[in-house]
Amino acid sequence: MKFNPFIKLFRIVIFWLLSGSLMAQGYNSVVITEIMSDPTPVVGLPDAEYLELFNRTNQPVSLAGWRLIIGDRAAPLPSISLPAKGYMLVSARTTTLLLAGFGSIAGLTPFSLLNTGTTLTLRDVNGALVHSMTYQDSWWPPAQRGGGHALEMIDTDNPCAGVENWRVSSASLGGTPNQLNSVTARNRDLIPPLAERVEVSGPSQSKVYFNERLDSLLTMQSGQYTLRGRTIRRSFLESPSFRSQVFDLEGAILEGERYELTLKDMADCAGNRLKEVRFTIGLPSKADSGDVIINEILFNPRANGVDFVELYNRTSKFISLKNWTLSNSSNGAEGSLRAITTRDLVLNPFEFLALSTTPSVVEVQYPTERTRNSLAMTIFPSFPNEAGGVILRDSTGRLFDRFYYQESFHASLIVDPDGVSLERIYPEKLANDAKNWQSASSVVGYATPGYANSQGLYNSQLDEVMVEPEAFTPDGDGIDDFTTIRFTSSSAGSIGSVKIYDVQGRIVRTLLSNDLMGTDGAVRWDGMSDRGEIVSTGYYLLLVSSFDVSGTTRQYKKRVVVVRP
Repeated sequence: MKFNPFIKLFRIVIFWLLSGSLMAQGYNSVVITEIMSDPTPVVGLPDAEYLELFNRTNQPVSLAGWRLIIGDRAAPLPSISLPAKGYMLVSARTTTLLLAGFGSIAGLTPFSLLNTGTTLTLRDVNGALVHSMTYQDSWWPPAQRGGGHALEMIDTDNPCAGVENWRVSSASLGGTPNQLNSVTARNRDLIPPLAERVEVSGPSQSKVYFNERLDSLLTMQSGQYTLRGRTIRRSFLESPSFRSQVFDLEGAILEGERYELTLKDMADCAGNRLKEVRFTIGLPSKADSGDVIINEILFNPRANGVDFVELYNRTSKFISLKNWTLSNSSNGAEGSLRAITTRDLVLNPFEFLALSTTPSVVEVQYPTERTRNSLAMTIFPSFPNEAGGVILRDSTGRLFDRFYYQESFHASLIVDPDGVSLERIYPEKLANDAKNWQSASSVVGYATPGYANSQGLYNSQLDEVMVEPEAFTPDGDGIDDFTTIRFTSSSAGSIGSVKIYDVQGRIVRTLLSNDLMGTDGAVRWDGMSDRGEIVSTGYYLLLVSSFDVSGTTRQYKKRVVVVRP
């Protein structure tokens, strides 16, 4: 048969067109870029809920057979083509006329957006996932949570991101339907994903949750994972969120045994890869009363802060918190039970867990270098500032712990209790003993959500002060630029001072002065004097002094060397 170059050219063109069409309809080809879930009271736009779709590709995309899923309710999209880099609004059929002046719009049935938040998912004609995101009402600042303001995606080249890539519209109308978003900016993801926690669903399955969406293809190609003592038979990312990875095991894990799960090279949508991380997991055991206790509470938060309650597993058991509840108490009456979690969340032996509505806010207000453990509750009990109670129950409703607090339980040194938590001193002693609670140390910023209490005594603790390193070079090169003074005390509620003296006995720097020190804490000296100048090379005396409520005084002297280039 004679070769026809026109047939070859024709085939190339068809292949190119089909390839472009397939690429155009791939994952994140069309994304949701604007959400108006609560238009009332109106700011400038019509009183109509809407979503904005955006075609990120350079090819038109046919929406024929596509579905928009809001929560668990699906609606078919119209059989139209969305132009390259084009926008389209979707709303309820009854409100399309209100939005007709803003360009292309499709009316759907059903269509209803929850003000409190939900999951939005786009699937193509074959049911393949195109885009999915979950918004919450906490994404709106309190002042704009009442209605009339849309959420807008900041960077459409970072479509996998969550709240960090969304912001309330800055447009005067309250939104920018079918237009470039008012908050548009470059907002690339340069941070590797974080494996937040692992859950054990049963003897042969575990699940790891990540702080962001993973790339399923990259993770499948490069992800590495092992469970010491068992073989992982199968692993997959759960759709549509792609933020949880399921591991099915070849053999069942045994109660009372500890297993180490190692993860490495899981990738997010931007290609950032997870460095090696390890989790200790185990099969949950039945919890006895007193195994899990209330360990810390913040009932009077700082401005723009939130309350939190910290739990502590004081046993060697793995304990599931699935369907456990928290409640408040006022005037002796218990309030509504609020579910901690409906998932298979396991509290590991001797592990802490800080509960709140917004862990990210808590973590920003109480930064720490220590590893912490946090969980967001959908509905959190309300705790009055002056006095109240917190009650912990297991999945059967059985009482596990309760604490009735008063603002007067704070140390007398605390003038303003805003943002100061109450910490349990001895985990083995009753919660309802005012003497077993103490204000968190000022050294840690007045709270320790998700890790060991600054005033806690978890075992026989020694009185000790350590300086690491004993010689440092404050030259800003990133190596030994400061020294850390670590101290432990066998007495909670100690008041202490940390001062630096030169060889002539003159005070160079005061790091603490009659502050709540706690039972375990640390402060840094960066080589600066109280006048804001770097001190000269030489030996310096570190003096740590403290006294507790029983009148016991302690004093420690340490030597430290400053070396300047």
